[in-house]
Parts: sequence; structure tokens; C-alpha cells
Amino acid sequence: MSYLTQLKTFVEVYRSGNITRAASRLHMSQPAVTSHIQAMENIVGKELFVRKARGVEPTPIADDLALQVASHIDILEQKVASIRSRASTDHGTLHLAGPAEYLSSVAGPALANLLQADKVNLVIHTGNKNNTYELLEKDIAELAITASEPTDAMYEYQKLDKEQLILVMNRVQGRLLKDKEITASLLNQHKIVTYDEQLPLIRRYFSEVFNAPCESPVAAVCPDIRAISNIVKAGIGYSVLPDYLCKESIAKGELIPLGLKGPENEIYLVWKKGALRNPRVDFAKDVIMAFANINHFASYPD
Repeated sequence: MSYLTQLKTFVEVYRSGNITRAASRLHMSQPAVTSHIQAMENIVGKELFVRKARGVEPTPIADDLALQVASHIDILEQKVASIRSRASTDHGTLHLAGPAEYLSSVAGPALANLLQADKVNLVIHTGNKNNTYELLEKDIAELAITASEPTDAMYEYQKLDKEQLILVMNRVQGRLLKDKEITASLLNQHKIVTYDEQLPLIRRYFSEVFNAPCESPVAAVCPDIRAISNIVKAGIGYSVLPDYLCKESIAKGELIPLGLKGPENEIYLVWKKGALRNPRVDFAKDVIMAFANINHFASYPD
């Protein structure tokens, strides 16, 4: 007897951690999902989940079973979905999440390339790391672009691009410091413009380049890196920016690069496991990745 249906239900419960949520995604009733899980427990002879206040927790046996079968279930689902009227089902609206500055400054050509296929319409959601993963988790976004490698087992991803962090200052102060040795103590005498109070990019640059904390007075906090670039260009302090957002301004002399180039961040295209069963999402992923591989997106000239 084949237990493929019960295994599919098991994998969905394992990934969602909740019987109700799994039933909704599978378009099944809760009793039917529970029945499938009980059937699998009878087969393996062990309990697979422990009920908790807000869902279920997998047992070690469930972890082992998921490791053995989940990827195979996904492959089967993807193959069936591709065969089932692919020509008519890859049309529709795709929801993509990611940072506004990257989507507008770098990814635009790839998205235009996707739209030119006349198969997919786009709805773009912008936000920070937390917003992006929340949109994926709630099935609002089907694909996401993020500078953080997913750590949750519910996600799959491919490396899309990379960015290098560059320390830049307004041209007036920057020209005065350009020939000096750039140190943390020197920079701490000048104001910074930052994404948020935690100084995310600046803190990482100081840590990896200077092995010291940033203690500069904060001139402005702005949750849009494009606006940060404009504020610094207007003559206020310094900041740390991704190369794709400052290389043109550096070339024009509007921003002055100081010190060593900073660390690199990988950029990822992320989706929930099982999302590629939808031919539209699979098609969009392939188009975006193909464009990235050909064009290598952002690059900072030496």
C-alpha cells in the first residue's frame, strides 16, 4: 500500500508546526490531517509529534523521517505541477519582497526581464529583514531578496549577488581626511548617518576593519539607504553604504571613499520549501537567477 498522501501531510505538518495551518495549506480538514499523522505513527511505530499550546513539536523520529522523505516529496510535487498544464498555470501575479534600495537600484533590470515574458505580473513588497521574512512566512510573498542567509529549515535559497560595504564621507570633510590614516578614533570625531539606532552596516564595518566600536555622534537616523546617501552627499557626516548605492556618486566626486573596503554581504533569493511547486514561482525564480548569472548584478570597480 502507498502512503504517499500521508507522507505529504506529515511533511506539511512538520514544516508548519501546526495541524490547523497544515490543514489549510493542504485544503483538508483538521480531522483528516490528524488521521494521516496517526497512520504514519502506526507505520513507524513511534510518536511523531508532541502537542503543545500553540501547535505541535516534532520528535526525533519525526526529524529523521522528514530528513529522509521531505526533499523527495518536494521533487515529486514539482514534477507533477510542471506537467499539469504548465503553459496555462505559470501566468498570474507574483509577490516579491525585499529591500527597496536593492530592488530599485540593482534588481530592476531583472524584474523588467521577468515582466517582458508576458507571463507574470508583479506586486513588490519592500521592507527590512524582519518584514521580508514575515511576508514569506505568512505566504504573502512567494519570493524574497535578502542580505541574510536563511537559518530556518522552512526556507530554500540560492545566492543571487553580493555587495561590498564602503565607508563614505561628504566631499568637504572627506577631502580633508582622504590622505590621512583612517582609524576608528578619527572617525569618532565626526557625525554619522545611520539606518537605525543599532548602526547595522556601520557597526559591522568598524568591527571587521578596525576591531573597535563606532562611537560617533548620530546626526540622523533614516530607514532608507538611498536617503542616507543623499544626506551625506548634502554635507552631513559619513556612513557605510553598499557599493551599488555609492559607486556613481564616488565617480562624480559627490562622495569620498575613505579607509579600506569593508566586508562583503551575500544577497539571496529565498522561498519557502514547496513554493516551487507553483510553476509561476518556479518560472520567476529561474528568470531572476538566469539574469543574475549573466549580469552579475552589482560590482564595485577597483
